[in-house]
Amino acid sequence: MKTKDIETGYKAINWNALEDNLDKAMWEKLTEQFWLDTRIPISNDLDDWRVLPKNEKYLIERVFGGLTLLDTLQSQDGLTALKKDVRTQHETAVYNNIQFFESIHAKSYSAIFSTLNTPNEIDEIFNWTLTNKHLQKKASIINDVYQNGSPLEVKIASVFLESFLFYSGFYTPLYYLGNNKLPNVAEVIKMIIRDESAHGTLINRVL
Repeated sequence: MKTKDIETGYKAINWNALEDNLDKAMWEKLTEQFWLDTRIPISNDLDDWRVLPKNEKYLIERVFGGLTLLDTLQSQDGLTALKKDVRTQHETAVYNNIQFFESIHAKSYSAIFSTLNTPNEIDEIFNWTLTNKHLQKKASIINDVYQNGSPLEVKIASVFLESFLFYSGFYTPLYYLGNNKLPNVAEVIKMIIRDESAHGTLINRVL
């Protein structure tokens, strides 16, 4: 896709001339469901958190640490790689929107940590994400495709990341929601799942 031509100059995006109506539909869907972690009262879950056994807290912290790492990878490298193969300016705009949402997701986990954990515990969680060989291997495999794969391989890697790699982490907070615990933490996850469903719709159209 070219936005600049030597003879005609820089091309302004025209949302009234669409090659694919899905781009407009996705833009509208994403902007309509805009959210921020500051709108969710995570602190209301503190009573539940305080009575959880230590090993369960450890599990939840590491699950969210892993999700933070994967969302960071997706926002910094995944969307950058996907945008290299866009067909239209409108598709670029939608990917920019998705990239911002992935950053919102990564930031939302820090909001959970800052509410439930001490500064020392937060440092420990992020150190774990950096040093855990299994988590780092997952990220390395996906990022290698982002850096070196074909456009189709990049899209497939993105779908893998945003499906089973994300959803295996979502299970834990939803499990606690099913047991009437940490409902506001789970609300954050439900917002993220809603976003990922929309993201997959756009990327999957070429698979």
